[in-house]
Amino acid sequence: MDLTEGSALGVFSCQLCEVSSPYSFYGQKPPNTRAIVLLEECFGIKDPFSPEREKFLILGSKCSLCSKTVCVGTVRRSCDSQSEAKL
Repeated sequence: MDLTEGSALGVFSCQLCEVSSPYSFYGQKPPNTRAIVLLEECFGIKDPFSPEREKFLILGSKCSLCSKTVCVGTVRRSCDSQSEAKL
């Protein structure tokens, strides 16, 4: 699988659900895109389901509240569990 014109930078691993995947970029600007700038730095990969070079998938990011590396599906759960722990 060609991730982006090169090999994976590393392996993204969610610290909550333990899902993992190779990632090919980290930052706010996905490669091979012209007008897309993400609001936060994210781990991402070229969309393996699309032949178009501009398509990408966001795997996750660092939680702004707890700084854990979390996948897109667990961000809310991460923040909620930390808030409950403080109560």
